[in-house]
Amino acid sequence: MFSRLISVLLLSRCAFAQMDALTNVTNAFSMAQIVPDVIDSFTPMDLLNITFTDSVTTEMINVDPGDLLTEEQTADEPMFILDTSTDPTADPSMSSTFVVIMVDPDAPTPQMPNVSEFLHFLGGDFTADSTTGLLTNSSPALMEFFSPGPPPGSDPHRYVLLVFSQPDDFDTNAPTFVNSSTPRTNFSASAFAEATNLGAPIAGNYFLVGPPDNSSTSSTPTTSDSGSTPTDTSTDTDTAVPTATPSDSLLPLPSPSPASLTSNSGTSTPPSSATLPASTVSNTSRGLSVHRLDHTFGLAAIALSALMVYLA
Repeated sequence: MFSRLISVLLLSRCAFAQMDALTNVTNAFSMAQIVPDVIDSFTPMDLLNITFTDSVTTEMINVDPGDLLTEEQTADEPMFILDTSTDPTADPSMSSTFVVIMVDPDAPTPQMPNVSEFLHFLGGDFTADSTTGLLTNSSPALMEFFSPGPPPGSDPHRYVLLVFSQPDDFDTNAPTFVNSSTPRTNFSASAFAEATNLGAPIAGNYFLVGPPDNSSTSSTPTTSDSGSTPTDTSTDTDTAVPTATPSDSLLPLPSPSPASLTSNSGTSTPPSSATLPASTVSNTSRGLSVHRLDHTFGLAAIALSALMVYLA
């Protein structure tokens, strides 16, 4: 009986620790202005873990939200691991498919993001391993991984990864909007999600990458990828700043288009993470409160079930 009590306590502690992790990534998205720069709101149900392998040292790097990495560390496509243990509604017996998107909202520089968002990866048909949570896809990516490469002198860029539940018609609908000939510049993750009925992201993470010769004196590293048009090289050096504006590079949409897939960031400078607009803080707080309440009920149900097993 004592061992059952220990199991109940450990289960409860684990559940609340996972809830704290969700709160941390939610707060990180708000503080880094990913909400609203990339998505309007963020109330994740699952945790997205990202693991890079250093292209030189082969060291494995596990990414916590907001980690500052190097181009060397992020040169190769990472592993994505989806932890659904935080989602009370998740059914391990169901085989779900997911869409993964990676964008840079700071191209070519955080101070002048006039070609953002820069699309670094977009793929569907991902499934999570039932034991490890490792995401693997069964079909070619719509846009292959393009490694981070902020231009020299730029502040660090934000690289945002989002996971969505995949709708049934995604494989036929998505190529209408993104394919191998689609420009990577002036993409909009939120517009693409709306056009392809992805709904809200269920998980997300982000990291920062600065150029090797970064000479910026900014005390708040906030942002993204370079914005030059990709070439055939394996890494994006982004040394040239494109002159195109967001309206010059619309993604191909059917007529009438359900939504423009271009970013609306224009040339505005991302606000400092220390000075969130009051309205954004208010909306985020309300969304986070609802999110916390949903998960509290779910986690309480888990702990209660375990307690009933102990008492039996």
